[in-house]
Amino acid sequence: MKDQSTGTASQIQLPLNIQLLAENSFETYVPDRNSDAISNLKKQLQPGSMPLLYLWGQKMTGCSHLLQAACNQAAASGKTCVYLPMEQFSEENISILDGMEQVDLICIDHLQLIAGQPHWNEALFHLFNRVIEAGSALLLAGDNPPQAIGFRLPDLVSRLASCVIYQILPLTDAGKILLLENRAKLKGLQLSEDAAQFILNRADRGVENLLEVLESLDRHSLAAMRKLTIPFIKDTMGW
Repeated sequence: MKDQSTGTASQIQLPLNIQLLAENSFETYVPDRNSDAISNLKKQLQPGSMPLLYLWGQKMTGCSHLLQAACNQAAASGKTCVYLPMEQFSEENISILDGMEQVDLICIDHLQLIAGQPHWNEALFHLFNRVIEAGSALLLAGDNPPQAIGFRLPDLVSRLASCVIYQILPLTDAGKILLLENRAKLKGLQLSEDAAQFILNRADRGVENLLEVLESLDRHSLAAMRKLTIPFIKDTMGW
């Protein structure tokens, strides 16, 4: 980790075969009802701090986006960082946490997937203690608060509960419209507020579905060389 590399984030990430999405930044995150939480999170992740942070929220509330944003910010400031999405690791991968406290910022995502596994409970507890001793930063995310996520080791639950905890709330309809507009812009598309509202009115309003609709529109607009007007959206989606 830090003593085994030149200190760049990529040298830590590449052996793990986990690549961060460059577009996942704090600037591209739609804060909506989470403005205060995001503002405080950014302050606590400033260079020189050693935060222990825990985010929790439902699926598609953007916790993964925020963890990757934190890593991208750390890398941009010359800090070492690592992003560990737990769906990519089995119980045999516990050794991945060995020496991880040497990294400036450790981001562990989808904690609910390892909560019921005793060996991961033990490994995470010991990592927590080493991180505190080393003075590294630890940013964790799951779908429930520490006491309700399902960890079986009481000492680990206590450690997690000692973190600064933020609940990340789902987007409002206004936030979903802004998300569609922002994602379209990242794709080089122009999506007016009226067109975004039209999509919201006609589609399933779940964030995952809305983004799938936008992906489909992106493909069809490229093939047809058409802009994302309401008539084009209506014809393409059969609405």
